[in-house]
Amino acid sequence: MTDSEQAQARQAAEIQRLAEAWFAAQVERLSQCHGAAWPRHRDWVEDYLRGQLRQRLIALGWRPSR
Repeated sequence: MTDSEQAQARQAAEIQRLAEAWFAAQVERLSQCHGAAWPRHRDWVEDYLRGQLRQRLIALGWRPSR
């Protein structure tokens, strides 16, 4: 693996770590906001957050695999 490829792999791992942390923080915050109603809303909220995360990653230049 070349230095450039290693740098890209490190950057991809860092972006993934940050994305997972962002998602977890949003889920935690929104679960607290919804309180006892969270179980009823969890699926659609998580789907929405995944969509937001996908859009943010695409804006950074990430291209989803087909």
